[in-house]
Amino acid sequence: MSHTKMKAAAKLAVAVLLAACSTDPTAHVTSPSAPAASVVEQPLAVGPTLIGAVATLQPLQRKQPLPHDVRVEATIGPDGGTIGVPAAGFSVTVPQGAVTVDTRFSVTALRGSQVAYEFEPHGTVFLRPLDAAQDLRVTRQLLVRATLKAGYFADRQQLSATSLGALVSELIAGRVDPRRNTFHWNIEHFSGYIVAW
Repeated sequence: MSHTKMKAAAKLAVAVLLAACSTDPTAHVTSPSAPAASVVEQPLAVGPTLIGAVATLQPLQRKQPLPHDVRVEATIGPDGGTIGVPAAGFSVTVPQGAVTVDTRFSVTALRGSQVAYEFEPHGTVFLRPLDAAQDLRVTRQLLVRATLKAGYFADRQQLSATSLGALVSELIAGRVDPRRNTFHWNIEHFSGYIVAW
């Protein structure tokens, strides 16, 4: 691909990202009336970094590929809660004050080997970041531990069907909890995320 075509593709990807991240007017997420005093903040690393163009990451692989998408739904309100996909070793904790009205959350673990998820309602921006947790015991970890990160993708077409790579538009640093063997990262808005290095 020529340099000019690559620049045009990168500009298109950023435009798609910005359109996908726009706030959904039907998401019903408004400012809280008072800050939550009882929330314990996770000591997670930096938030999302918009990288200005797409980057290719090496996806973390599941030990057992999912034969089909696995979707889980839950209604979570201002008091917070957790939604999980046990078949994928994944959960998301919604802290108190992230939303101010009851909101129907859905998490879809994508079929195949890549550790990737889609979230709804698409475009929702949260007032407090959510804590995503991936159990690493169900994944194929490298002998030499690489630095894991989460990557934002606007559409699952950005994921390789052969599990060789994923195109992402944001990088989110996280942390590994060695005691629980889990990888955590913050989610500030909904769309798709993949765990990779």
